[in-house]
Amino acid sequence: MARDTLVSWRTFALFVLFPPAALLAIVFFPVTLLVLFWLYRRGKHRELTERQNSPETRPNR
Repeated sequence: MARDTLVSWRTFALFVLFPPAALLAIVFFPVTLLVLFWLYRRGKHRELTERQNSPETRPNR
């Protein structure tokens, strides 16, 4: 049976959609790690400043 096209539309759609999706994954994976690291550092810094400024840790005079 002869076909009108060389490849099916599904194969063509996968060929067209997956390379951009792979590029987005390559770009956004390090960005995601950077955001998670930044959130961790920000939370750690805020916790340390709250501990230093809390009344329980201040010495009584």
